[in-house]
Amino acid sequence: MTHRSVRSIVELLDRFHQRATYGAVAELAGKTPRSVMQGLPRNWRHSWIVNKDTGEPSEYHLLQKHRELKERDEILDTADALAVWLDNPY
Repeated sequence: MTHRSVRSIVELLDRFHQRATYGAVAELAGKTPRSVMQGLPRNWRHSWIVNKDTGEPSEYHLLQKHRELKERDEILDTADALAVWLDNPY
């Protein structure tokens, strides 16, 4: 599996209003789930990366979450599913 940068993943998640789990993004980016957001601000752009159990970004206040966070029911929860979606997000 080819690694991708967190930045490139976030760009597409944000553009297409798609949620993905910390674990899926971390695996695809070659990081750990705990470190995937390290150095990134908690804001609406990064709120598409979410906790698998809650479907919400961890430790974000309401105003830090994208207002259309739950526009789609599906949450990409594996690196394989995320990789497939990234190759064809339409």
